[in-house]
Amino acid sequence: MKNEDEWDFGFSNPVEETKDKAQQIVDMILPLLNNLKKNPDKPNIVWPDREKAIDNFIKKLYDKLNS
Repeated sequence: MKNEDEWDFGFSNPVEETKDKAQQIVDMILPLLNNLKKNPDKPNIVWPDREKAIDNFIKKLYDKLNS
């Protein structure tokens, strides 16, 4: 029986790559969601430069998806 390394033809494992990419995206989104749920008694969220911050975050997500 051949060693598992002998069957590696240099192909990447797309399942592992997909899992890694999904985990990276989750790791980016969870801090945002956790921050948004802090202080639920506050009637509004003060978020200076919100549009710019959200646009930057969206760009990071797309960059991560396309990497």
